[in-house]
Amino acid sequence: MKHRFLNTEKSNNQRNILCRVLATLLIVVFVLTGNGITVQADELSDARAARMNETVQSNQIPDWPQGPVIGAEGAILMEARTGAILYAKNIDERLYPASTTKIMTGLLAYEHCKLDEDVEFSYDAVHDVKRGDSNIGMDAGEIIPMNKALEGMMILSANEVANAIAEHVGKGDREAFVKMMNDKAAEIGCVNTHFTNPNGLHDEQHYTTCRDLAIIAKYYFGYDYLASLSRAPSCEFTATETQPDDFLLNTKNMLVKGKKYEYEYLVGSKTGFTSEARQTLVSAAKKDGLELICVIMKEESPYQFEDTVALFNYGFENFKKINIADHQDEENMLQAGFFSVGQDVFGSNKSILTIDPSAFVILPKNADFAEVQYDLSANNNGTTGQIARVMYLYHGNPVGVAALNMSAENASLFEEFDRPVEMKNPHTHSVSEEKAKLEELSLTSVEVLEELNDDHSEEEASEEVNKPVTNRNKNGIFINVKNALIILGTVVALGVLVIITKSIISRYQFSRNRKKTMNRHRKRKGRDDEYIE
Repeated sequence: MKHRFLNTEKSNNQRNILCRVLATLLIVVFVLTGNGITVQADELSDARAARMNETVQSNQIPDWPQGPVIGAEGAILMEARTGAILYAKNIDERLYPASTTKIMTGLLAYEHCKLDEDVEFSYDAVHDVKRGDSNIGMDAGEIIPMNKALEGMMILSANEVANAIAEHVGKGDREAFVKMMNDKAAEIGCVNTHFTNPNGLHDEQHYTTCRDLAIIAKYYFGYDYLASLSRAPSCEFTATETQPDDFLLNTKNMLVKGKKYEYEYLVGSKTGFTSEARQTLVSAAKKDGLELICVIMKEESPYQFEDTVALFNYGFENFKKINIADHQDEENMLQAGFFSVGQDVFGSNKSILTIDPSAFVILPKNADFAEVQYDLSANNNGTTGQIARVMYLYHGNPVGVAALNMSAENASLFEEFDRPVEMKNPHTHSVSEEKAKLEELSLTSVEVLEELNDDHSEEEASEEVNKPVTNRNKNGIFINVKNALIILGTVVALGVLVIITKSIISRYQFSRNRKKTMNRHRKRKGRDDEYIE
């Protein structure tokens, strides 16, 4: 039996002696270092107090619900489907992610491997983890299936397991896997992220931001299996031919069921800590149709859990989801060119183009859809059926985006999570089906809203998008055939007029030339008659 358990065969006498020795040592250590520990605790407390006085950027938005004051250096609350940012505190500041890095590691492993693939632990995977770093005591040469490796990494935050997964996915090359991590981050829209390892152990070049980590989390929690792992309270291993021990270990995540800060609506959550990063926490929750992702970076324990609960409650209590297609009644959003709303020239109510019926915006509960502004842009992402996209803003803050489609389908990001977690022997999984679900979200993801932030400052958005959207006609968006026919008729009429005018001029010129010719003939004939006489 490994060091995962204390040896239960020791005699009571031996245990008592051991306890007395340990107690004595602890007293000595406390006396010698107690003053230093107190000073450090005071410094951390002062640093947290200073962070609580830092500006919360989202609280500066006019008529936006005021978010809670927290001691984290960075924090974000994002609605997953729309990418709407409900709470923002230093969300683009580069910070250390610690073990929340494993969200990306787990995402890549799930997308590239089957759950029954064997993961072998190399000497380097095991011994590159320092004593005291989070681990489950795996030894070099041991082999476990991928599903158990993911459990050990995501539930127990085992660093040697993260190394072994990286080597497995990277075909024996951990550096190749790290490159995959950075490539994936860039692919999904992260712009301030750089990974140097798969587990989050400290490296000055290993960093990310709250915004980028929320983007990664959106993809991770979009897979039901991965989400289920990250809300499990414990992980049990049974002995096999390639792993000789039975053991049960509990998560350190206090948000999951049965823990101190248990959160009823939790979809999943991942903790992280290093001395440099301090406490980090990435979580997702779902309630009343809102799908929220919360990222806390550089906080002190146990406040990372309190901050997360406070932000989730803030989001669910102060914001609402409004379906865009249900608010197209009064004003013609696209009353320009060949696009209009209502009946077409033939009196048909059948929509040729429609706003995606599954798209919505996130607004403060006391706000009205009439206060939303919009920005229409042509579709340039090559998605079939998408003609354009409409970005929605509330006082310059992006709150949603909708596709202008030939057709639209509903999609759901998070599966219901009130059923029991099933993790035992799931030897296969269909990544392709879940990827398709995530791809349906591509238009309404945070990358689109980031692009809007890049192109439009709050002031520019107010100037350029100054036409409020009110309730509009539900009849959809049509190609205005009437306008097209009028223009076509005008062009044809002008063409006919040009042809007639040209014909008249030609006939006039021909008549004049003919008359001159006849006169010359008469004169010539007169001269000929004189000569004959």
